[in-house]
Amino acid sequence: MNETNGLDWKLILGLGLFATFRPILSIVGVYESGALRSPVGPIVMTILISVVWLTMVVLRRARQPVTTLTLAGFAYGAFAIVLNLALQPILTDAKLIPAPGMIMILLVNALWGAALGLIAWALLRNRSSVAR
Repeated sequence: MNETNGLDWKLILGLGLFATFRPILSIVGVYESGALRSPVGPIVMTILISVVWLTMVVLRRARQPVTTLTLAGFAYGAFAIVLNLALQPILTDAKLIPAPGMIMILLVNALWGAALGLIAWALLRNRSSVAR
């Protein structure tokens, strides 16, 4: 485990990067038609990402699940913003996110991670009390 201050940075960044599948699916048009047509596709992907994040943090027994998932949410937001910026010169329909939007992306995804972190904390706490 690559830990600094009790935080597994490989896990944090890996979870953030994993979540970028959600906007990538949007970019390639998966949410435009078929079974994953919006709003179903983004909701399904958000649930899937949440389950993966919770599972990874609980299985890895993260020492600080709330902080870990808050930072994973922040990392995801940062990766999504970088993805948007990188696609500006390539995609004609890519819209630049205004600065307040970037701040909200980081904030909302950090809050999403924090909420999942509280669930993971409760699961880990319950798991350790059952083991006693």
